[in-house]
Amino acid sequence: MKPILAILTEAIRFDNQAALKFFRQFSVIHFYKSAPYHDLSAKDLQGAIQYQNTADLEAKLCRLKPDIIQGAEPYGSKNQLKLCSVAWKVSRRLKIPLIFPMLENRPVNRRFGILGPILRKILYIYAQQAKIIFYLNEGAKRNLLDAGVNPKKLKRLLYGIWGIDTSIFKPINTPLRGRGENKVRSILFVGRIDEAKGIDYLLQAWEQIYQDFPQIELLFAGSGPLVWKVKKSQNKRVRYLGQIATQELPKIYSGALITCYPSVTLERWEEQVGMVNLQSLSCGTPVITTKSGAIPEYINDKVGILIPERDASALARAMRKLLEDEKLRARLGPAGREYILKNFGAQRTIQKTEEILLGLLR
Repeated sequence: MKPILAILTEAIRFDNQAALKFFRQFSVIHFYKSAPYHDLSAKDLQGAIQYQNTADLEAKLCRLKPDIIQGAEPYGSKNQLKLCSVAWKVSRRLKIPLIFPMLENRPVNRRFGILGPILRKILYIYAQQAKIIFYLNEGAKRNLLDAGVNPKKLKRLLYGIWGIDTSIFKPINTPLRGRGENKVRSILFVGRIDEAKGIDYLLQAWEQIYQDFPQIELLFAGSGPLVWKVKKSQNKRVRYLGQIATQELPKIYSGALITCYPSVTLERWEEQVGMVNLQSLSCGTPVITTKSGAIPEYINDKVGILIPERDASALARAMRKLLEDEKLRARLGPAGREYILKNFGAQRTIQKTEEILLGLLR
């Protein structure tokens, strides 16, 4: 019998569920409350168990008797804090190892204000029970150390997000050089259409260059409070695609010349990984992105163009450079794909995860 890893999630989605197929040495049971993204079929949800509330979750976990339990991170949300409590209690009751991932990279006092010291104490107590804590960026590591967590428990890994399923996110049909031939070529944005993703700066940059590139259009895939601004610009060759299912994104990336992802840091949020950048590179599409949050920890100038935050002119120059320099695009595209294969493939991440977790059971 394979040992059982129980993963506790508030909201399940395709990318954090589908990659679990790469586990070979563990039987993974994914507990979730909701599936709000509507991107999972009944088949996709095999091996997942829905719970109604924390009492229901605790009861189901105790019946399952997993060998390892993965809780949430305390700084995620109120609901994730409840999952932390369940994981902590079940770990103690069943006497099994507790693990959890940490993504939150904003300084706790900036993120939570007067609640910061309380949450820092909660994190410390929770981490005392944990055997391993996977951090996904240097800011998350700083938050852990700031709370007094034992550094020997920390391991850097794309745990939970897992990385990129390169069998799904791959170049489709059209090589980069030929994209858009005999039709309008495109620059792509994918993500939540809100202030944090730099939507205003992307639209300002487009204003500076669109008239010089009549064969190019700017595409937006996603949803959010600033959709109205995108739609308002439709007379300037801006097109809103709506929310795109994760499974359909490789087709969208593979049809674009460039992906732009100009995130900005806010008082209570900053980019924790920037998965859109990694997805795009895996599809062989170059990225223009900002030196925001943890993005520079994952993207370098060998596979994309990094620009300062909140600088529409720098973004416009980068867009112009890639649009005019076909050889540069042709070099960056394959380099990006190779970079993901070597560093951020989900299968590789999960293999490393299993090696670490098996060590807890020896």
